[in-house]
Amino acid sequence: MIREPALLRVSHLRTSFHTQNHMVTAVDDVSIEVKPRQIVALVGESGSGKSVTAMSILGLVDPPGIVENGEIWLGANNLLGYSRRQLRKLRGKEMAVIFQDPMNALNPVLTIGRQIMETIMLHKRVSKKEAKVLALRQMQQAGLSDPEQLLNTYPFQISGGMCQRVMICIALVSGARLLIADEPTTALDVTIQAQILKELDRIRKERNVGILLITHDLGVVAEIADYVYVMKSGKIVESSNVFKLFSEPEHPYTKHLLDCR
Repeated sequence: MIREPALLRVSHLRTSFHTQNHMVTAVDDVSIEVKPRQIVALVGESGSGKSVTAMSILGLVDPPGIVENGEIWLGANNLLGYSRRQLRKLRGKEMAVIFQDPMNALNPVLTIGRQIMETIMLHKRVSKKEAKVLALRQMQQAGLSDPEQLLNTYPFQISGGMCQRVMICIALVSGARLLIADEPTTALDVTIQAQILKELDRIRKERNVGILLITHDLGVVAEIADYVYVMKSGKIVESSNVFKLFSEPEHPYTKHLLDCR
């Protein structure tokens, strides 16, 4: 059986934060893989290093933080050899991110349509008219109702769940292969959470996208993930497919998380 190559492969990643008197290692020797059409969960409590891992992959760690060691492969490209300018081009085009608070992630003074269209025009050589057509098509595919009206709507005029759908739409308009979802359902009620998870599941199947899901919620993991990495104090303490993790957890910390749930 031929083993499918990884879309994202992180090897021995270490990210630390340096101040004048102290050094804190937030991510310590972390290795993870995400394949196309796969949802991989990185799970742990607040402060475990999940989001710093995601920001390291995206090239968004700012001083005093620094990625000190490891490799981050997106397909055949080692991102740690890329300049900030090269990483900016990759974000949105090859990899995209969905943050946990869509109301703050969207620009409050720009319409939804303008934000989607500007993203399209940034990564594709199209006219404003063509960008509008593509934006409407993308909004329909993302399950956004009445796209024509939504084009002229501001973020504060729609619900948090709708804003998150808009964020997913923006993340995917340029054909990103890797989607990093950082606590995408935390600020939403249970019904809307289920809708967003269903949308992510549809996206990975229909678009051949790999998703790295950052979460503290094992209920979300059980609902949607294929494979799970459990993170504690900056380290991966256990990893397995989702069925084995829930039925036969091995590490005491994993058992603790399951008991808390």
